[in-house]
Amino acid sequence: MENHQIQIKNTGKLREDIYIKENIGSKRKLQQIYDIGYFEIIRNLKKTLILMVIAFVIFILFLIIEEYQFGKGVELPEEPADFALNFLMMIGSLVLISATSYGCSIIVTDFEKLTGNILFPKISRERLFVGRFLANYLMNAFVILFYYILVAFIVFIKYLGIPKILWTSLGWALLYVLLILSFTILFSSFMKSTAGAVVFSLIFNMMVFSIIQSVLSLFSTIEPLFILPYYATIITGCFNMPEGDRFQTFPVMEGFDITLWTTPSPQGALIGTAIFSFVFLFSAYLIFRNRQNK
Repeated sequence: MENHQIQIKNTGKLREDIYIKENIGSKRKLQQIYDIGYFEIIRNLKKTLILMVIAFVIFILFLIIEEYQFGKGVELPEEPADFALNFLMMIGSLVLISATSYGCSIIVTDFEKLTGNILFPKISRERLFVGRFLANYLMNAFVILFYYILVAFIVFIKYLGIPKILWTSLGWALLYVLLILSFTILFSSFMKSTAGAVVFSLIFNMMVFSIIQSVLSLFSTIEPLFILPYYATIITGCFNMPEGDRFQTFPVMEGFDITLWTTPSPQGALIGTAIFSFVFLFSAYLIFRNRQNK
């Protein structure tokens, strides 16, 4: 009986030790992810400041155009949302520049500069991937948020109020950041250099997808939900979301019509962004996990 009680006590002690070790292990993993993210933010501080300057310059250029038109007698739009929309014509390009700047170096830099030989034995690739992704997404989101704050400020100055749709647009912009950042991370996972990842990411987003969408518009009325830049249209499209069809068909020549889609639906944009982002990130992680050092 006494031996049985001792055995129960030992079993309880063993379970307690395992529980403590698991807690310590979990805290250590979270601490490592936090440290990686913190280091990534500090390492990219200069890049973040440069991107904020670029965002500020874009804002100032639009502001100069608006003030010039106002000086020429063009009246301000009646609705503050229409005025804010004028400043968001290049938001898709700003997201592309920002996401490419951050995402293309996340993985490939370890293999390009051989820093992986030092990091990988000490930190698991999973934690390294998560920490860097979260940090770069937060920095990217901060740059876009900064631009929207500038727009909100000038709208408030002009109209003494900020339309709620502007914050809805910000939400779509941050989702688009997730999509493009995930896409660029995928290139970073298998390219040999950061420069190569940047070039191919820009080529696909600025040329390849546009060509595919143009060809598709001539031969099909299918909504281009697999074209990444198409998701950028909802950032401004949400200001005037069509109640009926979200596409228009124009005759080009005899036997040929062109179908132009204006914006995805909120449901389509949300689902499409989530699916593609997950696929890109998961694929990038699998490639990163199995990629070998030189």
